[in-house]
Amino acid sequence: MTSFRHAAAWFRPPLILVRWFRPSLSLVWLVLVSLMPPPPIAGQSQPVLTWGGEVRPRLYGREPVLGQWDHWISMRTRLSLDARLQEGLGLFFQVQDLRFWGEEVSSRDRAADAVDFHQAYLEVDSLPGIGGSFRAGRQEVALGEGRFIAAPDWGQAGQSFDGVRWDRPMGGARVELVYLRLREGSTPIHAYSADFTAVWLTVPGENLGSLELLAVHNRSGASEEAHRTTLGPTWKKRSGNLSFRVQGMWQFGEETGQNVSAYMLAARGSIHLLEEKGTLTLWYDHLSGDSDAADGKADAFSTLFGGRHRYYGRADYFLSIPVDTGGLGLIDRALKLEYHPTTLLSVNLDLHSFRTEEKGELSNQELAEEVDLWVRYRFREALDLEVGYALTWAGTAMEELGRLEGTGNVAYLMTSLRF
Repeated sequence: MTSFRHAAAWFRPPLILVRWFRPSLSLVWLVLVSLMPPPPIAGQSQPVLTWGGEVRPRLYGREPVLGQWDHWISMRTRLSLDARLQEGLGLFFQVQDLRFWGEEVSSRDRAADAVDFHQAYLEVDSLPGIGGSFRAGRQEVALGEGRFIAAPDWGQAGQSFDGVRWDRPMGGARVELVYLRLREGSTPIHAYSADFTAVWLTVPGENLGSLELLAVHNRSGASEEAHRTTLGPTWKKRSGNLSFRVQGMWQFGEETGQNVSAYMLAARGSIHLLEEKGTLTLWYDHLSGDSDAADGKADAFSTLFGGRHRYYGRADYFLSIPVDTGGLGLIDRALKLEYHPTTLLSVNLDLHSFRTEEKGELSNQELAEEVDLWVRYRFREALDLEVGYALTWAGTAMEELGRLEGTGNVAYLMTSLRF
């Protein structure tokens, strides 16, 4: 463990790389690309309009909430329009409404407080000179496997950002550049600006496996100087019925006057069974923690805007890391089983064992054991039914952190109609 910390503390990118990552330069570059004249294209007499939508009510119950069971129904409604104005040019709009059943002041309430544009962007394909596609506006963004920025589907609100994105295939490889404006300090709402800049490169491989390289620079907006850079590779390999994935990430920067020095190691191995209908996966995640908050170093790893629900248990006790573990990091050992008996039915069972990475002032590092079970069935071509249950046993560390005492239960029934 000490070697990991020494490696994270020793590793620093060249100064030119840090300067290249500065959001202002990335934004200028992407804007110039968008202003380049388009290549000659064939005329299109009429725009092609494609409508889409979704209605997703979910009955959700949780215990304990103030010492007892609580349950509610939330619903997500989306309506989208994809307009192809001419070859290689398009607009996409997606309106979203979120509500709890019965939350309105009265049956005549017309405020529509939760209606907003979830996505609204301009898209240009085949940019002249450099190729690739360019997207500008409010949009969902997912890089890699969604560890650090994702488009999670579990949360009813989803996650979207304001910014620009360039995606360029290069033979079998692919490069993607992203700049997102998270907060604007010129507005009365935020004291400081915040942004997110990322470069993602994928390189395919056959015998040796594929390689992905991800670099992220994030200004949190907590102060003018607060920033965190995340950098590292992901290796993937499939051989017969076996598949593997290994990821190592380093974080460095400055937050709350402390030097950031953190790391993450993640590995998994899967056996594909029953003619690809079943999968058995062994899973290990190791996120560094900070045992001494007053030593001038911030050693706790941050998952930024990643999809936590899919990684750290469906009971959602670890949605904000490092906050939800008291800054002490997280170790997750898991066994995951997935079975698809037909194209219409899937069954998932996950077994998690959570520990803190550092002990700190806790009696021990035992956070929780968790069992997650969910079943999804396609009742009609456009209608899915899903039911799930999660049972969590709190350990001593979980209780001392004030997160959970005894056991926790989560149950839900969800339908999703998409067109």
